Amino acid sequence: MPDLDRGSVGISRDVVTAIAGIAISEIDGIANLRSGDTAFRRGEGMRRYVDTNVDGDAVTVTARITIVHGYPILRVAKQVQARIKTEIERMTGLKVNAVNVDVQKLVKPESPLSEQIDEWDEDEA
Repeated sequence: MPDLDRGSVGISRDVVTAIAGIAISEIDGIANLRSGDTAFRRGEGMRRYVDTNVDGDAVTVTARITIVHGYPILRVAKQVQARIKTEIERMTGLKVNAVNVDVQKLVKPESPLSEQIDEWDEDEA
């Protein structure tokens, strides 16, 4: 059996940032900070919204988000925190110490999303 203690495994900060960005993009109520975009930006553009700090096995994430009007701000922010923590820990094995969420603005929903929010509000009532 090979000796697995030889060598090392490193996970790039960019990979951790990408995982956080993808996790954010999958949450309902998140919009992009740039006007004209209909969803949270993935890929290279997402880096301006997510900062990660990897120190050994510990990770701290700061996410700057825009929330679509009609969604509960606190609930969406808490979902962002939980989803980022879960996904980074699941995919990397690193420990997430903190996920800071900075809600930067609130935007009007697009027409199709307005209908989804109306349905969502009725379900919540």
